[in-house]
Amino acid sequence: MPKYFVSPEDIDMERSRIPVCGDDALHLISALRVRRGDHVTVCDGQCVDYNCEVDDINNKRLALKILTSSRVREPSLKVTLYQALPKSDKMEYIIQKCVEMGIFSIVPIYTENAVIGTMSGAKLSRYRKIAEAAAKQSMRGIIPNIAQPMALEQSITDSAGYGLVFAPYENECQTSLRDILSGHNLNDVGSAAFFIGSEGGFTNKEAEMFIHADIPRVSLGSRVLRTETAGFAVLTILMYACGELDHKRG
Repeated sequence: MPKYFVSPEDIDMERSRIPVCGDDALHLISALRVRRGDHVTVCDGQCVDYNCEVDDINNKRLALKILTSSRVREPSLKVTLYQALPKSDKMEYIIQKCVEMGIFSIVPIYTENAVIGTMSGAKLSRYRKIAEAAAKQSMRGIIPNIAQPMALEQSITDSAGYGLVFAPYENECQTSLRDILSGHNLNDVGSAAFFIGSEGGFTNKEAEMFIHADIPRVSLGSRVLRTETAGFAVLTILMYACGELDHKRG
């Protein structure tokens, strides 16, 4: 059953109706060729799914009748990835896979080795559309936010409110990710954030910035991961550690 996101304000609970227009309506009508009586899942982006029936099709607009509703369980650990902007279309891959795995938000960051000086509004809009498409495909209850990009210095300040913060760093030799996680009960932490460098990694100067901010630098083992692999790998470990990959969780 296809899934789409709508604004909570568009849901008419009194009449049990949800209008769908724009690109989503066009996709349903032209690509999926839905007919009256077909079922569609609509999410309000706030963890409520509505099982709906197509009630009316009018040009480029659909009217859906709400049949039932249900809560969508999102990860209890809200994870933010501060991702240094990489080359080419790697950011699109990072967004897609991390949304599928349960990320809460992604903040693009400018670093010394990042290849992009500034990000255009069109690029950010595209990244947000990729996040929405991945949220639909993976049946998420929210669309993870792709934030406005910021400098590394600003992102370090921005991360201060999280329950757990760390920065994987390829030259770290003493503290591992396991060491950090073993000292925390992730079910009690509530929120976590971590930093991933671009293709060239963090510079020595940037690595020192983490120390000055009391953000632990951690090793991910003896192998050096690509920037488009590292964030997804760390996120998967976090999801596993807090029980999000257990299918028995309700």
